[in-house]
Amino acid sequence: MAYRIFLYPLLKGISLLPFPILYGFSNVLYFILYHVAGYRKKVVRNNLQNAFPEKAESWCRDIERKFYRHLADLILETFKGMSLSGKELKARMKNVSQGFYDKAFEDKRNSIIIMSHTSNWEWVCMSAQLHAKQKAQSIYKQLKNPFFEKLMLGIRTKFGTMLIPMEQTLRVLASQTDLVTATAFMGDQNPSNGKNAYWTKFLNQDTAFMKGTEKIARKTNFEVWYMQIRKIRRGYYEVHTRLLCEKPAETKEGEITEMLARATEEDILSQPEFWLWSHRRWKHKRDH
Repeated sequence: MAYRIFLYPLLKGISLLPFPILYGFSNVLYFILYHVAGYRKKVVRNNLQNAFPEKAESWCRDIERKFYRHLADLILETFKGMSLSGKELKARMKNVSQGFYDKAFEDKRNSIIIMSHTSNWEWVCMSAQLHAKQKAQSIYKQLKNPFFEKLMLGIRTKFGTMLIPMEQTLRVLASQTDLVTATAFMGDQNPSNGKNAYWTKFLNQDTAFMKGTEKIARKTNFEVWYMQIRKIRRGYYEVHTRLLCEKPAETKEGEITEMLARATEEDILSQPEFWLWSHRRWKHKRDH
């Protein structure tokens, strides 16, 4: 379509802006998203109220505003990735657990990394191979829009991270017999069908979780890690990774998914303003 001819140069131009100017644009984008367009404001507000029923309305509104400010930053930081150098990205996305990854590589231990839509997961994907000695890869759901699919693939794989389409996950992992891999999964994705999901209490609500990550972990017996992305200040993040399950093949059905639900909840509660509250996480209702 014709808009692509103009959109790519515009986004490339935005990516070339120095960070102070970029965040000036982010302030404007926040005003548009929150005060003018009210982008998914009803979804965000309902999610916060249901997740924190014990909190005062003023507290929820404060988190709401902080979320939209972060969302504006996240959008522009993602496009900034088009021009960001590896050196600057490593300085802004610090891997606090570097030794943890290095030891796993030395021991030839493959891992499945669970992360959530907190802070800046796009920069984590971009920077993964800059930090990891093992093959860094991420499972992703392909975008319907061909322009943005191509654009995001280019940004996410810019420094060597491999992207694996969700439906090819097990086949690709099974074929990588000669590699030490670290494969990231988004643990807070909403399943397409609530009937075949794992249900648990999460943020004070009955919540459906996808079973796919657990099934793959039990099948491969790869260690399961949880990655927490903390926002330190505007444009700067830290990655903290810890072992969640050492021997998935020895776990019972649902055990790993419950672990990731608890780890994700703890992560969100530590910095609630930086989770993707505009995500329609609770579309499905549990059958009792």
